[in-house]
Amino acid sequence: MVASNEQLDFFSLSWVWDILHPNWEMLCDDAGNYLGPVPLASKFGLSYRLQPFFIRSLNFATSSDVSSAELVPFISSSARYIQLNFTEVNEFPSSDVGQFQLLDLQPSIQKLRADYSTNAKRLLKKIPETFRMETLDSPTEFVSFFKQQKGEELIGFTEAVWKRLSDLLEGTKQHGHLSIYAMKENDDVIAAGVFISFKGTCYFLKGTATPEAKKNGAMYSLLDQVISEMQSTHHSLDFFGSNNEAIAQLIHPVDRNKKQALLAHLIKSNDWKQVLVFTRTKHGANKLVTQLEKDGITCMAIHGNKS
Repeated sequence: MVASNEQLDFFSLSWVWDILHPNWEMLCDDAGNYLGPVPLASKFGLSYRLQPFFIRSLNFATSSDVSSAELVPFISSSARYIQLNFTEVNEFPSSDVGQFQLLDLQPSIQKLRADYSTNAKRLLKKIPETFRMETLDSPTEFVSFFKQQKGEELIGFTEAVWKRLSDLLEGTKQHGHLSIYAMKENDDVIAAGVFISFKGTCYFLKGTATPEAKKNGAMYSLLDQVISEMQSTHHSLDFFGSNNEAIAQLIHPVDRNKKQALLAHLIKSNDWKQVLVFTRTKHGANKLVTQLEKDGITCMAIHGNKS
């Protein structure tokens, strides 16, 4: 059902939910059509629905007869406590949604690289020649590296959660959807990332690098090479809500007429107190200040015509 419905993604697959949240329910419409999975749990006689680890949002196969907005009150009445993320409607948001970033892989690699952040471009120019990217066959090797680098700072990652991650990667590998890339130096893994392929979309699930490798742009280099490699077989790369600086700041693809709106959204949603924005022209800087002030953001232009 998921494979034939374009509205449903990898994280709507039943075997994925069997791994990540065994107590799940199948949501269907009056005609019995599968709309999507919904988590359910209970404790001390109280039922609740919480967003499962590693599933960014719930995605439903809606139609002209059933919309996401109509599903919200139905789901809310079926449990005492709700904390879920919906793709289209987010009435009960969790506190760790992340930034939705979908990169269109149709443009040339030259065009995509031209849109990289300034910091990404700077680091990619200085990548050590000793860095080389390889594939890893073992999900266990990735989880071990990821846990070593990130384990202490990941809130809520109990041993049960780590096992779910391992089981998800093993299951995804068995179904032929998994790719693990590692950046190595002198045969040592210094950065690694997990990518899931489904219906032409590549999902970047998890990734990290050693502290020294981050400084040298290892994660940028890995992502850049993956983007180049995935172009021939995928139409988009979903960064899967990452807020990691080494990932989230690689690129923010957006139409020209939506740049100001995206900037205002990023400033407000992340509660940034100090932001330095570079524009191509002095006129552009003045225009951006006017637009941001209309959005209630205090700012000023700094250029040669200012004293």
